[in-house]
Amino acid sequence: MCVATLTLASCNLLQSGAGANALAQTTGQTCGSAILGLYNAYKATGTISLADPANLGYALSLATAYTQIKQHKDDKAYRKAFANGLVLSSAGLITKNNSNAFIDALLAANGLTNVSSTNTSNQNASAAPAITGLIRTFER
Repeated sequence: MCVATLTLASCNLLQSGAGANALAQTTGQTCGSAILGLYNAYKATGTISLADPANLGYALSLATAYTQIKQHKDDKAYRKAFANGLVLSSAGLITKNNSNAFIDALLAANGLTNVSSTNTSNQNASAAPAITGLIRTFER
C-alpha cells in the first residue's frame, strides 16, 4: 500500500512537471508569434504603433509571455521549454542559437507590463521602446 501511494504521488509530480513544460512551450510559441508579428510591422514601417490593433494584440501577447517567463526565470526546464516554443513559432527569427539571448532581453525589458487593451495609445506607447529594443536584438 505504501509503495502504491508513493508511486501515485511520483506520477502526479511528474505530470505536474510535464504540464508546466507544456505550458511553457505554449507560452513561448505565443511569444514567438507575437515578436514575429511585431518584427514584421517594424520592418515594414520603421516603428511600432500600439494604436494599430494587430500590434496591440501582439504586444499584449508579449506582455503575458514576459510575466510568465519572469515568474519562472530560475526554472531551467521551464526556460528550455519556453525557448523551444519560441523557435517553433517565429519562422526562423528566433533560433536555438539566439533563443537564450532573446529570453535574457525579454527578462530585461522595461515597460511591457504597461500594455493593456484598456489603456490609451499614449499609455501603451511607453512599452514601444521595450518592444523596439527586443526587435533590435535580431539586428546585432
